[in-house]
Amino acid sequence: MSEPASPSILNYTIGKGIAALKFIDSAESDFTPMGNCPAFEFTPDLETLDHFSSMAGVKSKDRTVVISKSGTLKITAEEWTTRNMSIALLGDTSVDSSGRTVIDIFSKNSIACEVKFTGTNEVGQKFEWHFLRVEFVPSSAISPISDEWGQLEVTGNVVAVAGKFGTVTHLGGEGDDATT
Repeated sequence: MSEPASPSILNYTIGKGIAALKFIDSAESDFTPMGNCPAFEFTPDLETLDHFSSMAGVKSKDRTVVISKSGTLKITAEEWTTRNMSIALLGDTSVDSSGRTVIDIFSKNSIACEVKFTGTNEVGQKFEWHFLRVEFVPSSAISPISDEWGQLEVTGNVVAVAGKFGTVTHLGGEGDDATT
């Protein structure tokens, strides 16, 4: 499946999609959707080392190399499920004698997940982002009182697994069908 060659208005994108994850330290074999997520942001963080030539009157930068690679993933979820809240609160879950789920706040130092975001947008090209390991920690206030829709924001460090952080796969999009 190929995308339209640039320049093409069929490559402009209005992103939509499904964020799903599975806990790494569990027996889960399938990804579970997080529900409606109005924000899914990956921020690369690359550290570089510059080299400057000292062979002229004014030193000039003649090389830049990357010396470290990392990234963060920020997800904003609107569905207050015990699963999403357990990530936002770094908590283990259990069931009490009444059958209610209880989250033990800060019982963990981080929550490691494998994360997929599958594009479902109608405008533009669709991609699937697959992060092999993301170690989530709380990143913003959680407010159970609001005049707006409640949100749970979590931020995770994207960690390399066997030297690989993940993949982005083109799924298709506008322009795939000859009638579009």
